[in-house]
Amino acid sequence: MPRTWTKTDAFAHFGTTLTNARWSWSGIALDGSVVALVLWQDVVKGRDGRLTYFDNEDLDAEWRRRPGHTERVRHLAICRDRHDGRFRAVIARAVDVAADPRDIASCHPQEGVWWRLDEFDEATGAFRAHVER
Repeated sequence: MPRTWTKTDAFAHFGTTLTNARWSWSGIALDGSVVALVLWQDVVKGRDGRLTYFDNEDLDAEWRRRPGHTERVRHLAICRDRHDGRFRAVIARAVDVAADPRDIASCHPQEGVWWRLDEFDEATGAFRAHVER
């Protein structure tokens, strides 16, 4: 039977911590060496033989005004500025993909891969990334 992960445990797997287990969508290692982000399973897509993630949907959504979004924007900037755009991913399955905001039904750390930012709009938090192997 596969392991059941809590969000906190999934982030800890990468040595990262959440500011708040309820509302954080990203975490960072205490020494700043690793950043991890929640990526929604239904948004991860295969394109041109690689996995991609494009978060630009509904830039006016209610969740974009929450503290978790503000924190994630700060962590994405750290990825861009200090880690050549690289981050780890906690893959989350939504209870309801149409909900705003979404709740996590299940999640797990994505093993063996790093993601890299392709685009990042610090003003809106929209970003595009791909898997590096």
